[in-house]
Amino acid sequence: MIKRLLIKPLIMNNTNCQIVLVGHSFFKLTLSIDKEIVHKIIFVTEKEKLSGTKEALKTLSELIKMYEQRKVAVEQIDFDFHIQTKPVAQLIYLILQQKQIGYKNIVVNISGGLRYMSIWFYIACSITNTKIIHADYKYEGKEEVGINSNVELITLPFNNITDKQFEFLELFFEPNYSLEDFFSQDYSFNEHPVLTKIKKYNSLEQLRKTLEERKGRRLTRGSINGYIKKLQNLSTLEISPNPEDKKEKTITISYLGIAFFMQKLSNKMKSNNRDFK
Repeated sequence: MIKRLLIKPLIMNNTNCQIVLVGHSFFKLTLSIDKEIVHKIIFVTEKEKLSGTKEALKTLSELIKMYEQRKVAVEQIDFDFHIQTKPVAQLIYLILQQKQIGYKNIVVNISGGLRYMSIWFYIACSITNTKIIHADYKYEGKEEVGINSNVELITLPFNNITDKQFEFLELFFEPNYSLEDFFSQDYSFNEHPVLTKIKKYNSLEQLRKTLEERKGRRLTRGSINGYIKKLQNLSTLEISPNPEDKKEKTITISYLGIAFFMQKLSNKMKSNNRDFK
């Protein structure tokens, strides 16, 4: 089981953090960023090289230079947008990291993002109930010449997973890790000592035995199927045929499952520590 430790966040006066998808237009992005009060900016770029990567990196360099000159705290991180749903988990992890160190007002800015990037970010913001914005620009013909405002998008009302579903998803992580291991500032999502060691079960029976050990009582195959069916409906599990035994299936947690798991984890932190919001 995961250790439930009380984590005290850093006490801060400057608590506004903006997470920004970097596109090709320096001018457009600065118009949108500067419409918000900001003490820290995290620029997010695509890890894989694409046709527009060169222009995006040029824009990134200019943005970092300008905001550092303004004495704004700046970070940059690459996301795996080429892997479906992984950016949802990556963004939720990033948001929860910032909350843990005291950034209470987090805004996600998708004004510079490509459509498929923005979709993943929208889902993550819906799960975490995080403010997400897109610029409403002023135009002369087809050219952006200014900005009216940043429009806050209405997010979808995602329900969180239940305690029992959370307990089931815990089976896919190495046991005996503290909450600090999940949201430590020392690790990115891809370097995380827990998230890089996701477990995979090669049969339903193997999964059942592990859950029985955790609960300390016997469970029927039907009850396990009930857990799996409900979690499948939330797209939190990846189930595929076992290549070594066609009668069995391989079961692991999906990136959406990791996303829901981490959000539930943060809710448990809130119940232990009111400063984590």
